Amino acid sequence: MDVFIEMLRSWQNFYFMTGGAAAALLGLMFVALSLGQHLISNTTRATFHMFVTPSIVYFMSALLFSCVMLNPAYTPQSLALVLLIGGVCGLLLTGQRVWQLFRIAWRNQGFDAWHWLTQIILPPVSYGLILSATVCLFAAQTVPAFTALWIADMLLLVCGVSNTWGLVLWIVEQPK
Repeated sequence: MDVFIEMLRSWQNFYFMTGGAAAALLGLMFVALSLGQHLISNTTRATFHMFVTPSIVYFMSALLFSCVMLNPAYTPQSLALVLLIGGVCGLLLTGQRVWQLFRIAWRNQGFDAWHWLTQIILPPVSYGLILSATVCLFAAQTVPAFTALWIADMLLLVCGVSNTWGLVLWIVEQPK
């Protein structure tokens, strides 16, 4: 147990950094959205929500994930339970959107490799890594668990940044 608590504490700086980054990026996203609010029409609303909601989910997931990981009072089993709930919720929130994007991309061939990776492949992979970390924590395998959690957190931030950058470019490219 002491080894687990020590390992959890050794990751605190990382989670302070990623939580702060997620919070800052979420705030900047709301600024960008407020600047592009005049571009939303009835015809663009569905597309707009298709890209806005996932970015919010990814940044909020990274922020909440960091908050969870900064609590020093967990046992491996209690942390695994919290992460199990978060991983399942994340998969459910992203699953429908990923399926819609997959169908659109397959039909229209409008996605390049980077969009396939950051919009369709990596979001479920990141939540899957969180779920695999729960299995590792239940099995008292802390090193693989913390490695999977580190990768999942970074993937959530990368997906959020990529998605938001695409949204900002869309806002900029809209006719005045």
